[in-house]
Amino acid sequence: MVRRRSAIPEARSLESIADSADLRSVMSAALAAQPVDEAALRRGVWTYVGGERDAGVSPGHVIVALTRVIEEAKLAPHEQRLAVTRRVILWCVEAYFGHLGGDVVGSDERALSDTGAVRVR
Repeated sequence: MVRRRSAIPEARSLESIADSADLRSVMSAALAAQPVDEAALRRGVWTYVGGERDAGVSPGHVIVALTRVIEEAKLAPHEQRLAVTRRVILWCVEAYFGHLGGDVVGSDERALSDTGAVRVR
């Protein structure tokens, strides 16, 4: 039997809301590190997304919230912000829908979103 999510999420506890804010702070700190603390960021994203999913938040709203955290970090140059955004969205999808690929606790060099396009000859 497939369990469907309600279109309207249940009311969240104060603890759940505080946990969500704490995790956004953890991700912000990882983004502020020089260089960006990719391992801490990835753990923060996975934990945050799992909590939001369990609270009934839609994947679109989770992605918007994560994107806002990245934008508030004001990463420069622009290319770095785009690369981080791609990785975070990949991690978000993996965490929300299940592990799709990449090495969850391994190095970023092997993450799917970091691979170049493959030319077929």
